[in-house]
Amino acid sequence: MLFAKPSCLPGAILALLVALLGLAASPAAAQSRDSVRTLTSGGLSRDYILHLPKNAPPGPLPLVIALHGALQPAGMMQRYLDLDAVADREGFIVAYPKGMNLLWNDGRSSIAGFIPLLHKRDDGRFVLDVLEALTAEGLVDPSRAYLMGFSNGGFLTAYVACNYADRFQAYATLMMTVPMDYAESCRPSKPVPILLMNGTYDPIVPAFGRPTPGARLMSADATAALFAKLDGCATPERTSAPHARITRWNNCTTGGAVAYYEVAGGHQPPSQSTDAVDALASVLLGPRRSGLDAPEEIWTFFKRFGGAPPVEMAGRTPAATPARAAATPASPALALAPVPRGAAARPVRAEPVTLANAWEGIVPDANDAPAPTAFAAPEPAPSLARPIAPGAPLPLQAGFVRAGFVQPGSAAGTQAAAATRLAQVPLPPPSPLRSRAASTQ
Repeated sequence: MLFAKPSCLPGAILALLVALLGLAASPAAAQSRDSVRTLTSGGLSRDYILHLPKNAPPGPLPLVIALHGALQPAGMMQRYLDLDAVADREGFIVAYPKGMNLLWNDGRSSIAGFIPLLHKRDDGRFVLDVLEALTAEGLVDPSRAYLMGFSNGGFLTAYVACNYADRFQAYATLMMTVPMDYAESCRPSKPVPILLMNGTYDPIVPAFGRPTPGARLMSADATAALFAKLDGCATPERTSAPHARITRWNNCTTGGAVAYYEVAGGHQPPSQSTDAVDALASVLLGPRRSGLDAPEEIWTFFKRFGGAPPVEMAGRTPAATPARAAATPASPALALAPVPRGAAARPVRAEPVTLANAWEGIVPDANDAPAPTAFAAPEPAPSLARPIAPGAPLPLQAGFVRAGFVQPGSAAGTQAAAATRLAQVPLPPPSPLRSRAASTQ
């Protein structure tokens, strides 16, 4: 799982959590038809775990490729997520690729957001090689192939969605927000059906965004709004579930859809039930919520997209789609010019790493602050019912002005300064024994 500032103590605690979670996994999660396979990708020997569902019908089957988090073994991801139980019931294959040293090169200029990129490898290509190998073997129907990832694996999933959108029918990310530069560089060749889950109490990948080595991350709201814009979506629908708020964009360009799950939990996917091991992991990762099951929600979303790929003309825009011609965007986040499609995939960033750029983005330059982007989701109104993530700005009280909100010296700045003075607590009356300092008068 992704840790922003690794050290000996968190590393030891992580190893303990990995061992406990592995021991506590249900024995039913391990199936007799599981196997470890090897293929060559980019000149390197790479491994993945393959789970074949029980009583699978003959012929090519749907495939879900699930990418583990940083420092999380693929087998641990398999037991922890419990996706195999859904696969056995629904009849699809699951592949769990193994990252080198338990890490993915996920499209940022650092490995997993905290290790400098020293050994070049294209993990996006590795994911595609797994799909192609299973397709060539006749096990998998490529028109029903899906990709999902957790944390570090979620970042790689988003990278593949932006650059190889046509290879998978739908995508899902858990506890991931995309880098800021995806606003310009993410140009999928077709609409991207994607489900996103984020925890409001996630200390590893905060929902409000953060700078990391190699990339500054958007907020979870802005990430969902970006994909909604790329899919040409209009008014979203909002519903609720146990410990979660769900925003769904279904009125999109043909073949597109976005579902954003805002889970009142930490850096752990929600599960139907939780136990003492999940409570122990919550010390570092934040709470794991019960009642909502991530694999069930993801598969329900995935199976809406499959069979023959949707017909989508290159360069087609939402305005050119008859069903969308009369749709009116509900917010400025979606009222944007269409993004050109069909741009060539960009390679994983692999520039030489030096002491000057290894930790790029961790300390933003005051003169190079990112400009507000038009697609960013509007800030929700402060509410006592809405959790405040650690480090996020507190809601302003009536009459107060946020410091630095306007440029000092401008007309708006003069009005803000006046409002600030009015909002200050009145000074106590002067003491009769001494005169008040001139600076306080």
